[in-house]
Amino acid sequence: MGQVPLKIVYHHRTRGEDAQGIHVHELCQAFEELGHQVLKVAPLARRSSTRSSGSLQGNSLFGLGVPHALYELMAMAYNLVAFIVLSGAILRFRPHFIYERYSLFCVSGLLMARLLRKPFILEVNAPLSMELDQHGGLVFRRLAQGVENWLIQNADKTIVVTSAMAQIFVDRGIPREKLLVMPNGVNRDMFHAGVDGTLVRDRYGFQASTVIGFVGWIRPWHGVDGLLAAAPRLCARFPEARFLIVGEGPALLELKEQVARQGLEDKIIFTGSVPREGIPAHIAAMDIAVQPDVTSYASPIKLFEYLAIGRAVVAPEKPNITEVVDSRVAALFPERDWPAMEEALAALLVDQDRRREMGRCAAERVIQQGYHWQANAARVVDLVERAH
Repeated sequence: MGQVPLKIVYHHRTRGEDAQGIHVHELCQAFEELGHQVLKVAPLARRSSTRSSGSLQGNSLFGLGVPHALYELMAMAYNLVAFIVLSGAILRFRPHFIYERYSLFCVSGLLMARLLRKPFILEVNAPLSMELDQHGGLVFRRLAQGVENWLIQNADKTIVVTSAMAQIFVDRGIPREKLLVMPNGVNRDMFHAGVDGTLVRDRYGFQASTVIGFVGWIRPWHGVDGLLAAAPRLCARFPEARFLIVGEGPALLELKEQVARQGLEDKIIFTGSVPREGIPAHIAAMDIAVQPDVTSYASPIKLFEYLAIGRAVVAPEKPNITEVVDSRVAALFPERDWPAMEEALAALLVDQDRRREMGRCAAERVIQQGYHWQANAARVVDLVERAH
């Protein structure tokens, strides 16, 4: 294919919410910034959300009261719609390859690619057959895993976001060479060390405060409750400490009630939903950015955003985290060991020089390792060109 601009069909079934929508938008934009043409094919897509991080991947109905069997049958039936829409898009657009964000039971992209002899790249952000089964159960669990394995096995290459996720599929018998580990990243024009958080600090009266913050879609398993459980003791030890919780989600009301019981409404600020373009300044307003917990195979976008803006990070010592950060850029604590997390925060609260050095190294790490969407897009294009 050479270095000529490529035409790419990007097929996905997300509703454009949370980190899913960010990922889709940013990668497509990165392809275009490199000079390629992208046609998004997503019959059920909606506009991109301003939220910063997501929940269950590719799963807009699963948590909304739709019976599991019906949801799964609808996911299967989607292939009929997608096959028709994809065939028209491919015949009209004539892409060089098809790039698909994996969703449950979705086989139409691969089948169409094989029918029309187009390279097919699959991006997997979560092992959905396992994830959805753990979060409520799948009626057709064995079929879901079988389809998932078949897709990964038969794609020209499958991109996974962490080595931990790659190992899940290798343990199922997928050859390691079928998988490419490519972590998430940031929009380097939005998230960089030059972002100024002064206006946000002024808005919330943080001029003389040391701010501990979190950004994201707030789910119970994100561990924000563990972070806020440490707040009374940290605020007692460090009167200048403040907390900034940016985002919304199903766990938000319970967290607000928790803070009210603690009597810390003046020290813990909940911003609610913030427009996407406002997220960088909110992160820049923090002195310490926290990733309290993370799914063991995920590549949390918020982590890369924290690093890119040059914040000192506190995060759990899990393989999918430590393949990105080390002690030079993050204070690590054992998974869900909240007292250890509290002590990591306390150590940073008293050491401004360490916070600044960690932040400087963090921003450099993002640049040196290419943790940005353009680098990811370039890797995908190079992968296709070398293979074909």
